[in-house]
Amino acid sequence: VPVVRRARITVLSTGDELVDDGSPLALGQIRESNKTMLLALVADAGAVAIDGGVVRDDEAVLEATLRALAGECDAIITSGGVSMGDYDVVKAVLSRIAEMRWMQIAIKPAKPFAFGLLDSATAAEPDRRVPVIGLPGNPVSSLVSFELFARPAIRQMMGHPVIGRPMLAAVAAEPLRRRVDGKTHYIRVHGTFGPDGRLHVRSVGGQGSHQLAATALANGLAIVPDGDGIEFGDSVPVI
Repeated sequence: VPVVRRARITVLSTGDELVDDGSPLALGQIRESNKTMLLALVADAGAVAIDGGVVRDDEAVLEATLRALAGECDAIITSGGVSMGDYDVVKAVLSRIAEMRWMQIAIKPAKPFAFGLLDSATAAEPDRRVPVIGLPGNPVSSLVSFELFARPAIRQMMGHPVIGRPMLAAVAAEPLRRRVDGKTHYIRVHGTFGPDGRLHVRSVGGQGSHQLAATALANGLAIVPDGDGIEFGDSVPVI
């Protein structure tokens, strides 16, 4: 029986504004949500999820943390600071210490994305480099880009023959509207199987990249190509 060790994936959050201990919010603070969500998604993918904690906006501290974590895991996932032109300590540090590619992908949500390799050489493994996956900071964008890019990569690292989620041709139980913008939209939907044996999907409501509560109601991503959207009763591919 072929056996592959479970990948150890570290999830890291950065930002002076993040509060993760349940204490009252001060002016300019928000609840930490991305790391909590991504740790659950990593575990769901079958990997060992490692909590890298919340690192404050200090470049020296972040660099030391990233280098230390790279020696203990198989990949690092960050969120935020990957948009073109953004100044963020994550982008500043990774641009300096890792071989990074900063990308804009023609999808909505989750347009900004980054991937790179961080040197983590040891005496036993002089060529060792650890993948770094940079996801966008908005929670829904972070979730969607994890599903499309990070999850398949993690599963491939562990030798899974099937790295993607199941995809079905579903029926739109309501119109799935959108605007023309040159991007493929991934609309969060909830699907149920009807008497006809087919999957029928409806939008979960709020499609903003910050609306994580609405997204939590979804069990699928409807893939809607550039255009005006999908009409009621039409077929739509759903992950």
